[in-house]
Amino acid sequence: MHSEDRDQELADILDARAGRSALAAGADVNRPELRKLLEAADLTWVSQQTAPPLTDDPVAAMLGLVPDSELELDGKALSNARKRSGLTVSALAKRLSDRGWEVTGRDIFAWESGKNLPRVPALINALAEEAGADADRLRRPSGTDPERARLAAVVGSETFKALAQRWARLQGTTIALASSALESRMLVAVHRGGAPESEVLLESLEALVDSVEGTKGS
Repeated sequence: MHSEDRDQELADILDARAGRSALAAGADVNRPELRKLLEAADLTWVSQQTAPPLTDDPVAAMLGLVPDSELELDGKALSNARKRSGLTVSALAKRLSDRGWEVTGRDIFAWESGKNLPRVPALINALAEEAGADADRLRRPSGTDPERARLAAVVGSETFKALAQRWARLQGTTIALASSALESRMLVAVHRGGAPESEVLLESLEALVDSVEGTKGS
């Protein structure tokens, strides 16, 4: 294929994606020369879709979507309120999902057991409304959470900072956004799969960065 024809085909694919990634736009990616170009285009597209951190968004703060470092959900109070209302764990999770919160029965069970307690005021308010409780009774001053303390230590490490710099270069974004993205991945790992050690979390992040670097460099 001539260079002009290839460039025109790539331009047509990117124009046709209409807000989707190039690889998701039904492009024929069997040809190696097009796949490399589309992967590069997708990295740019993803970086453009990245939202700013919630902590920097005044609207998110106004809506109660920014975590409050001084308050957290009282898991025991939630459990008592849920049982008084006659709701099962799965029923409460479904009600929250219907309201747009990505919450599972496993999440609620963990919260009631005192693990991974959320600090998002809007989520606590939603829990209170669905359980028929006073939102203030479902809040308590945040204590020392060993898991959060460990995550904070990981984020403050030189290894994490170096990974964030590499991720920022790969995604063409700021170090702050890159750090936020990697931290979110760690939170998911802790939230969904127990409490991995700090070294395991860092190794997982490094494997991710290495993989994307290898793909982009090939």
